[in-house]
Parts: sequence; structure tokens; C-alpha cells
Amino acid sequence: ALTGNVQNTGLIEVPMGTTLREVIFDIGGGVKGGAFKAVQIGGPSGGCLIEDQLDRPLDFDSVKSFDAIMGSGGLVVMDDNTCMVEVARFFMSFTQRESCGKCVPCREGTKRMLEILERIVAGNGKPSDMDELRELADMIESTALCGLGKSAPKPVISTMNAFEEEYLEHINEKRCRTGVC
Repeated sequence: ALTGNVQNTGLIEVPMGTTLREVIFDIGGGVKGGAFKAVQIGGPSGGCLIEDQLDRPLDFDSVKSFDAIMGSGGLVVMDDNTCMVEVARFFMSFTQRESCGKCVPCREGTKRMLEILERIVAGNGKPSDMDELRELADMIESTALCGLGKSAPKPVISTMNAFEEEYLEHINEKRCRTGVC
């Protein structure tokens, strides 16, 4: 499922090994509304990939090396008007609601991560938030009982790794470069 800020949205079928660049720019017709910024791959608990990751073959091993998942096969294309901190908050909100609540790491860990992300996008972040998000993500990924919990932190970690400066602007400068937050 190809969606987001892309010219041609819809369901597509491509062979394993096709690159994300081919999917987004050849099949999808390219980004609409701005320049390419990221693509969320694998559904709500997948990771966000950036420009220099678009030319690797799309297969299970390559995607795993990006700390993302194939998941549902969904691709959400984002342009340069997208706030990546808000993207992380949005996907964490979804996975937190989807948690069955059976295990504490997922039930409480995702709730805590969401609270931190909500504080950051509201302009009330603090410098320790980045470390706390990483610690919570590591704990959830290593101790959750199911696949949802183990992958829930991926949108946060992938956006923190690729767009750390946006997090720091929200936390230290109390501003969102895209004006979304």
C-alpha cells in the first residue's frame, strides 16, 4: 500500500529486490508537495527510512538492517513539510492503543514513550527525554512478549537516529521547523 505525499497512491505488487526509489519515484510518480524526506515502511510499528536508504533492495534482510520491518507492506511517503517528531508521536499513539495490555513492557513502556513524545511536541521537552526514549525503546524491544511490543519503538528510534536535530530543536529551542507542532 503506497500512500502519503506521493503522486500515485494505491496498492502495488513488486518483486522482492525492488528498491524503494523505484517504488516511490517510478511507480509512485515521485513526491508531491515538496522534496522527499522519509518513508515509513512496514506499517505503524515499522521504521522511517531516509534518502540514502532508498537504493537498497527491498527484502527482509535489507529492511531488517535498517532497523525497520516489512510488516504489513505499507509505505507512507513524507515530504520536507513533515515533522518527524510528530510522526513518531502519531505512530506511538497507534501502537500504544493497539497494545493488548498483557505484558508490562508494552502496556506501560509505550504509554510512557507516548507521554514523552506528547510533551516534546507540545514544546515542553527536556534534554533527558532523548536518553529516556532510547532506554524505554531498548527495554520494550528486548522484553515485550509479542511482535507488536518488540517493534512498537521502531518509529521513534528510526526518527531519532535520522532526524535527531528535529528532536533537539523541539526540546532545546521549543520550535518545530515545519510549524506542525
